[in-house]
Amino acid sequence: MSPPRYVAICNPDGKRWQAYARELAGWWREQGLAPEVEVVPWKSIVPRDGFLDGMPAFDQPAIVRGESPGRDFEVTKLLLAAGAREAGDVSTDWSSLPYQKGKLIRPGLLHRGFCRVLRGLREAFDARPQLTPLACPRAVAELFDKNATAARLTAASIPCPPSLAPPATPDELLAELRKRRCSTAYVKLATGSSATGTAVVHALDDPAWAITTMVRIDGDFYNTRRLRRVSGDDLTDALAFILAEGACVQEGIPMAQLDGQNFDVRVVVIHGQPAFTVFRLSSAPMTNLHLGGRRGETAACRAAIPTRAWLDAIDHCVAAAAQYPCAMVGVDLLFERGFLNHYILEVNAFGDWFPDLTDEQGRTVHRVEIEMTARRLGC
Repeated sequence: MSPPRYVAICNPDGKRWQAYARELAGWWREQGLAPEVEVVPWKSIVPRDGFLDGMPAFDQPAIVRGESPGRDFEVTKLLLAAGAREAGDVSTDWSSLPYQKGKLIRPGLLHRGFCRVLRGLREAFDARPQLTPLACPRAVAELFDKNATAARLTAASIPCPPSLAPPATPDELLAELRKRRCSTAYVKLATGSSATGTAVVHALDDPAWAITTMVRIDGDFYNTRRLRRVSGDDLTDALAFILAEGACVQEGIPMAQLDGQNFDVRVVVIHGQPAFTVFRLSSAPMTNLHLGGRRGETAACRAAIPTRAWLDAIDHCVAAAAQYPCAMVGVDLLFERGFLNHYILEVNAFGDWFPDLTDEQGRTVHRVEIEMTARRLGC
């Protein structure tokens, strides 16, 4: 066995890459080998719009792993600038933007910039057959668009929550939800993650109200870890912001419960195999751990689900992952109350960030990824 060469496109000081790098070095050390690893920061890739000419790191054969570009404000500003280039708008100097924690800054433009960079990366990879990317950049771009992902899954007969085309205004949205007799709807930024920019809307109540992760301060919206109930003008303003930035609107599904709490499941699929499951429980309509959800004990949670319902759902998780040429995706799975139906909520391109999660052999998610990739490539 000889170790491959690795190139990481990442934020070098970020916890995600640091955790992966430790596992990468540790696994190869156990094989008695030390791979060559070269780190290329996103801040070097984004201004080039993903094109790699003149970057020696990509000239030689390598496995290329892309990490999330999030949690680095300098990269965020560069992505906003890339989105502005895509839109042909040079009126804003994004490089001078001050940092304000939690502020939602043009999510639609940010995604447009990310897609521009990913498109360039795909073209660059196509021109360099010596590179083996662990995720297709075009797939990553689509996975960050909830509407496009749902459309692809639905076309493949994979169950997703019923959705509706986002209307132009909050009043039109509420009217359409009432017309459909939709008691609960999840109105989300189509390109958001971790419940960023989400409002769970109850349109049939009078007045209509929502639970949201957003708060407005001095005219700007911020994402918060404290869920808030809003109605009236606060609801209208929140919905207007989401709709303007690009929304995904899905009918709410009555969630199955464990221990009296709502739950869903993150299924980490690695090279086509369902390798890890994370049960997330919460009394709130959003189960995210940073929003007060808790991680359920896997064996006990799994035992509460009828076997046939579980196996059918896992089959659909694997089928969802197969739609995208990525070594790993995190599939969000929801069971309807009563376990007669299940739905795929989202597929996450960077859904493997569980540093303290291990399998029966004591292996972390990253370690399993590294081992399965090495075996698959015959290393």
